[in-house]
Amino acid sequence: MKIYDVIVLGGGASGCIASIFASKRNKKILIIDQQNKLAKKILVTGNGRCNLTNLVIKENSYNQNIKNYLKFFDISQTLNFFNKIGLEYYVDEEKRVYPLSNSAKSVTEVLLNQINKLNIEIKLDCKITQIKKEKNLFYLFSDSKQYISKKLVVATGGNTFFDIIEKMNINIKKFYPSLVSIKLNSNKNLANIRLSNVEIKIIQNKNIYKEYGEILFKDGGISGISIFNLSSYLSRTNDFSGKLSIDLLPKFTLKDLISMLKERKTLNIQINKFFDGLFVKQIAYEILNRLKINENRNCSELSISEIESMAKLIKNLSFDIKGFFDNNQVFSGGVNLEDLTSSLESKKIKNLYFCGEICNVDGQCGGYNLQWAWTSGKIVGENI
Repeated sequence: MKIYDVIVLGGGASGCIASIFASKRNKKILIIDQQNKLAKKILVTGNGRCNLTNLVIKENSYNQNIKNYLKFFDISQTLNFFNKIGLEYYVDEEKRVYPLSNSAKSVTEVLLNQINKLNIEIKLDCKITQIKKEKNLFYLFSDSKQYISKKLVVATGGNTFFDIIEKMNINIKKFYPSLVSIKLNSNKNLANIRLSNVEIKIIQNKNIYKEYGEILFKDGGISGISIFNLSSYLSRTNDFSGKLSIDLLPKFTLKDLISMLKERKTLNIQINKFFDGLFVKQIAYEILNRLKINENRNCSELSISEIESMAKLIKNLSFDIKGFFDNNQVFSGGVNLEDLTSSLESKKIKNLYFCGEICNVDGQCGGYNLQWAWTSGKIVGENI
C-alpha cells in the first residue's frame, strides 16, 4: 500500500497553497477532494472575479486577531507569490485586489499549473467517510478505497467535515452560515431596489453593528456587501434576529432633513410626487404607506408633524430580522486557534494540521477570507 508523506484533504484555496509549498520541500503529496475539479469554490468568489485579497486589514476584518499569522505570509508576499506564478492583478478604489483578467478562472489556472508542474497527485470525486490514526500513520477511508499518509492536512470548507473531526476528539465550534443575505419581515414592495450610500444598523439586544454602502432588496429580504458584513456578526452569535435599520440619507442630520422637506412643500405638487428627484417610487410609497399619508393631497397641505415623521422614517427605515437565506459565501466556526500551534498543527494529535475555512477564522467581504486561506495554507505547507 502506497504511503504518502502528506495527504491534503480539500483542494480549495488553502489546500492548493499548502500542497504547493509542501511539495517544494520534496514531499510526496496527494490532494483528495470530493468535487470534480480542484479550486472549484474559487470560481464563484467575488462574483466570478475572485477578490484575491485586500491591501487594508482593519481590526474588525476578522472575528479575531490574526496579525501573528499574517506575519508569516502577508498581503505583499501573497501578491508576490501570485505574480511569480504568472498572475497579473490590479487594485480597485476600495483596495480590493482582483486578477487583471477580472476572471476567477485565471487564479485557478495558475494554481493548477503549479500543482501539475510539481507532480502533485490528485484524487477527485472522493468523499472520505472516516479517519483513523494508528501509531504514526493516518488512514483515510472512502467507500471504495483506503489512503495512508504520515501527515494529514485538513483544508475542507466549513461544515463539510464537522462530524469526522469531532470524532477525532478535536474541539470544533459548530459552523454557522456567514456573509449571507438576511430575511426581513416584510418588504415585498421593495424587491429588486438597489440603494447606494446608505447607513445600515443591526440592533440586537444591547449590541449595535453598523455598515455604510450599497444594499439590494430582494423578495423577503436584503442583500449586498454591507449586509454580508453585518451578517457575520449575527453568525458569530448564532442568532439571526433583532432589528435592521436603514438611514436613507446619512449625510443629512435630522434637523437639516426636516428643513429640506419643508422647502419641498413649495413644489406645490401631489404628495405622491413629493419624493420625485429624491427617491425611487418604491421607496417613496414605502414612506407614505408606513405613515398612512394620503398621497392624493397636495404637498403644501403637509403638516409640520407629518414632515417630521417623514424625516424620522427616512433616518430610520426599520425591519424585523427573520433569519437568513441559504446562499452563504463562508461559514463561521471551526477548529479553535487556541488548540493549534503557531504552525496550525493540532496540540492533541501530532502531524495533524488545519488551514483555511476549517479553522475558526472568518472575515468580512473584501478578500479577507481568501487572504486567510493563502496565509494559513502557506504556514502549513512550510511547516509540515
